[in-house]
Amino acid sequence: MSGEGQRPTKPAKRLVRPRLEADLTKAELPRDDLVDDALLSELVFVDVNFGGRSARFVDIEGCRLTGCSFAGSRLDKLTVSDSILERCDLANAELSRGAMTRVELAACRLTGLAAPDAAWRHVLVRDCLADLSSFRFASLARAEWVDCRLQGADFVGADLTGAVFRRCDLTRAELSQVKATQATFIDCTWDGIRGISSLAGATIVHGSPIDALTFTAAMAQALRITLGDPDDFPAD
Repeated sequence: MSGEGQRPTKPAKRLVRPRLEADLTKAELPRDDLVDDALLSELVFVDVNFGGRSARFVDIEGCRLTGCSFAGSRLDKLTVSDSILERCDLANAELSRGAMTRVELAACRLTGLAAPDAAWRHVLVRDCLADLSSFRFASLARAEWVDCRLQGADFVGADLTGAVFRRCDLTRAELSQVKATQATFIDCTWDGIRGISSLAGATIVHGSPIDALTFTAAMAQALRITLGDPDDFPAD
């Protein structure tokens, strides 16, 4: 973490945005359903319910999905690239060993999402609810989280190299054993954070004295340091 005597880490490079074609084809089910080995390319999905699906090796390329539900789905090794998901529901979905590249998730529900061992590159997650989500041992390098609620989220062992968390609520999140070199946390909420001592190499930015105090208290607790009250230690 940057501090006195250290040069601040350079800001992360900008994410590469999804490369979407101007004219996309409207998806039709069952032709464009989530089944094993499906290739869904350059399609538009609107208000489609994929809830409860179970499939492996699905590949989604260059698609726009709006108001779709993946709630409770089990999609092993799902690959998503150059796609935008808006107002989609991925609550309690299992995306084990999946990959996302140049993807945007906007105003989506990710509560309870499980994405262990995932590989996300150039992924923007903004205005999403992701309480109790799990990214254990995932590679989230070059992912950016903006205005997201991540209360109780599990990042144990995740690679956050170069990741950005901006105005995110990390209350009671678990960061033990993460790799955080060049990660940046800007104006985040830290109440009850766990594993904060694993953030070696990260940059922490606070625009609010309250956020700074909360972070200091969390770090002190992790290091078993007692923050004393000056009134309890009067000068001689």
